[in-house]
Amino acid sequence: SKGVGIKLFDRLSHVSDAKGTGRVLQKYCERPYLINRRKFDLRLWVLVTDWSPLTVWVYDDCMARFCADAFDLGDVSGRTRHLTNVCVNRGAQ
Repeated sequence: SKGVGIKLFDRLSHVSDAKGTGRVLQKYCERPYLINRRKFDLRLWVLVTDWSPLTVWVYDDCMARFCADAFDLGDVSGRTRHLTNVCVNRGAQ
């Protein structure tokens, strides 16, 4: 969804003040693995064709996505520090 609608809060009380009625809450990983002080995620694709015996096909290509800015838990307003979404980080300095 290109990072649209994602909000980070440093206090639970701020969640109830946020606009909108539908919410999905998630506990933030406060000490993520970092590469060069940046958050990242790995995208890989698999296909399970059978459960017994378990048969899994792994696609050859995968993708690593990085935040544009160094991770800082004290700055939850900096989306490019916390979201690895390509659309969010595309215009970052």
